[in-house]
Amino acid sequence: HLVTEKQQTFIVNGALVSVTMLLVSCLSFALPTIFSQAFGEEEVVLSISRTAACIVGMSYFAYLFFQLITHRNMLAASDGDEDEEEDEMGLTVAFSIGLLAVTTVLVSISSELLVNVIEDVVEKTSLSECFIGIVLLPIVGNACEHAAAVRFAIQNKPGLSISIAIGSSVQVALFVVPFAVLMGWWIGAPMNLDFGMLNTTVLIICVLVVMSIVVDGRSNWLEGYMLCSAYALIAVMYWHVRNFGDQPTFNNGEL
Repeated sequence: HLVTEKQQTFIVNGALVSVTMLLVSCLSFALPTIFSQAFGEEEVVLSISRTAACIVGMSYFAYLFFQLITHRNMLAASDGDEDEEEDEMGLTVAFSIGLLAVTTVLVSISSELLVNVIEDVVEKTSLSECFIGIVLLPIVGNACEHAAAVRFAIQNKPGLSISIAIGSSVQVALFVVPFAVLMGWWIGAPMNLDFGMLNTTVLIICVLVVMSIVVDGRSNWLEGYMLCSAYALIAVMYWHVRNFGDQPTFNNGEL
């Protein structure tokens, strides 16, 4: 049968909590960016960014405590198909930790090699750093998560799919980015949360689009198509952006 009248439902509480956390992270990116554009005081922007990184980082741990301790049952993704759960052998804790450590080392080595190659790719092809970093790398880097999300969606478990898709974004926005800012502070490499008006605007709009998709607790093929269309629109724009500087230029050399 085709997708006629096909619709999946999921528990909206967890998705809305995650999207709300993403909006908070957007606020932490937008305020330093707007302040930088309005006043241009780099030292003040750096101070605001470091303070915001501390606040957002603490919010991530509060989010984990909320999700895993105080409201674990409310956010449980139960799709009503527990009677058909597969009995699969799980990994032991020791083996899981060891596997995670080995994977982390391999990923760090691969990332270092990838970063070293990007400059050569940019010089020899028409691809820009913006397009590679914002469009291509997320697709390749999150391939396993994408595959898992699609698998659970096919199994009629959209709650798990959404938690995987949005959860990874929450981790990056609320933990990885603030951690990078604080680590830069610690090692003496100043990093701030001024992502530029273009990147910040795209980020905020994307979060709002996701919120409009998950707010009703239902999903269908048209909503998925709209998300793919949004990604394609962003890819088209970043194809023409040449660099991540304060004043990005486009392929024709003009802003």
